[in-house]
Amino acid sequence: MPEQERLWTRDFLFVDITSFLVFGSFYYLLSTLQYYVLQLGGSVASVGLVMGIFTLVAVAVRPIVGQLLDTRGRHLLLMFGLIVILVSFIIYPLVHQLWWLILIRILHGIGWSVVPVAISTIVADVVPGKRRGEAMGYYSNFMDVAMAIGPFAGVLLLQFGNYKAVFWGAALTLLPAFAFAGSVHERYQPNSDGSNGSRLSRAALLPGFVMMTASIGYGCVVSFLPTLVMDRGITGNFLGLSDYAFYYIVYALTLLLTRGIWGRLSDKYGRKAAIMPGMLLLAGGTFLLAYTWSFPILLLVGVVYAAGFGAAQPSILAWTVDRAGHTERGAAVSTFFIAFDGGLGLGALLMGMVIQHFSYEVTFLATTLITFVGFLLYVYYLYSTRSGTVRGV
Repeated sequence: MPEQERLWTRDFLFVDITSFLVFGSFYYLLSTLQYYVLQLGGSVASVGLVMGIFTLVAVAVRPIVGQLLDTRGRHLLLMFGLIVILVSFIIYPLVHQLWWLILIRILHGIGWSVVPVAISTIVADVVPGKRRGEAMGYYSNFMDVAMAIGPFAGVLLLQFGNYKAVFWGAALTLLPAFAFAGSVHERYQPNSDGSNGSRLSRAALLPGFVMMTASIGYGCVVSFLPTLVMDRGITGNFLGLSDYAFYYIVYALTLLLTRGIWGRLSDKYGRKAAIMPGMLLLAGGTFLLAYTWSFPILLLVGVVYAAGFGAAQPSILAWTVDRAGHTERGAAVSTFFIAFDGGLGLGALLMGMVIQHFSYEVTFLATTLITFVGFLLYVYYLYSTRSGTVRGV
């Protein structure tokens, strides 16, 4: 294979490991922070606020991040974001009031506004364009492993330790990321026209909106799965651990087994080959979750939803990069994550209120409908532009 088409380079591997450590530490809190909010006297709506404010802050800051990535480089911003996240983990155990927790979530959100965007932009920099879909799939696999280990480790630390153990465990997991990120060669080149770059990418708006319709449901799932299982009595133990911890294992294993396949399909047959089935599977997953009352169905949801997310998310990201020029790559990736995290925030904030006033069933049926709207929008785009047979759509 020619050197310029080689995928598994040292830089690609190191940035993948950085991503694994970043997301692994993040997922420690994904399965435990909801209970911390309730312990501090919060309600289910408060859970939505604490989870949602994090992503909405990230969304608000991301336009500046995209511009700086294109004009100032990737590594400086990545290191800044890592430092902010590490400081947040260190401060979390000191919190004993809900409003302080919200302030720290804002700080954490600032760090999160930088890190995933910088890492994804570096991935786009270091991989061959002809293998971008496959690369995004494998890159996402490292996040999938983090999804398997992080929430599971968070539940273990909380079950056999306390909340301080969860936060300190997250901080220690993040530390090696500094070394791996610092070892990746900077591929950034300043804009040749000397411009200050753009904060938002027009090319990324359509892919971003499609992704947002799916991430609203994703935000609802990740924010309220722990409270849903508690509300519906799926609170038994399996192999000595809480039932719902195994949802994350099944979810991550499904992603690991399917990401590379979806990525290769999107490179060979066009992004539609992964995006269309992925959006339908995501809608199917939230539909099933609306009627989940038992442990086996919960595991089935994990398989269906993971298969959908593994198909849609990396392929929509690859589609975004396909549509953007090299000098706008940082802004395009940033715009994608603005939409993705904007959906996460809306899914947490708005759906928390829907749960509070209606029910989990109504909430997950609503997210199913929203995701299906995204699917229809993508189908309309394919047929209206008559580009369904062109690779990259």
